[in-house]
Amino acid sequence: MARRSGSTVAVSNWFFRTLQQGEAVNNVRQDLAQLVRLQELYDRIAVAIRERQSPPHEVRELQQANLDRQVELEKLEEQVQKHEEELKEVRKKEEECKLELEHFQRQKGMVTNEREFTAVISEIDYATKALEEAATRRSELEDANAALAAEIEERRNARPEEESAHKDVVEAWENRKQELMAQVHSLVSEAKGIEAEIAPKNRARFMRLLESKKGIAMAAVVEGTCSLCHFALRPHLQQRVRRCEEIISCETCHRILYMEEILDEVAAATESA
Repeated sequence: MARRSGSTVAVSNWFFRTLQQGEAVNNVRQDLAQLVRLQELYDRIAVAIRERQSPPHEVRELQQANLDRQVELEKLEEQVQKHEEELKEVRKKEEECKLELEHFQRQKGMVTNEREFTAVISEIDYATKALEEAATRRSELEDANAALAAEIEERRNARPEEESAHKDVVEAWENRKQELMAQVHSLVSEAKGIEAEIAPKNRARFMRLLESKKGIAMAAVVEGTCSLCHFALRPHLQQRVRRCEEIISCETCHRILYMEEILDEVAAATESA
């Protein structure tokens, strides 16, 4: 009787361990399926973020055109500023020439001999010529600045019309950016929900790989090789991945390995159950 009791206990213990092992295997398979789904979500998040950070061709053209126009306006304004600085010097020179000319005009009435008269006339001629040159240059600069001011005003007045013509493109892009941001928030929320269902150890492992492997923590096994680093798995390792009883990493790139056909079978079995 004692033998039968001991045998019953042994069978019971074996059955309990088998149930535990089966539950552990199921948990691993579920986690692996969730990790693959999580990778898909993070891939979609990355795609949405990249799209949001990369304006379409039409928007980039518009941005470049606006930048080019702004640069051209700044160049014109710099030219006006240079002319204004030169105008200050020219006007100062013009006033000095006027004063010199007035001075020598007064001196002409005070000369006492022909030599002094000739010297004064020479100075008057020099001052008159310098005054004319300064006045001519002042007039040129004032005309140039007037033309530049008109061109700047015309360009500034034209910009709202040009921007209005591209308003639909800008608004469409802004709407798309809002859609992408909403999509990212939704995907992140879904990812957080899945993360909560994964065993902490497996989740932490996935997140470390996601950070260290530039956003790709999972790798499918295709025809016996890692689909990312193309490392050929040893037959024994392939069988371990196929059994889907533990989380297996690639021996080369260290990403978590899975076989899509096995996960499909697991998903089908789960749905039928």
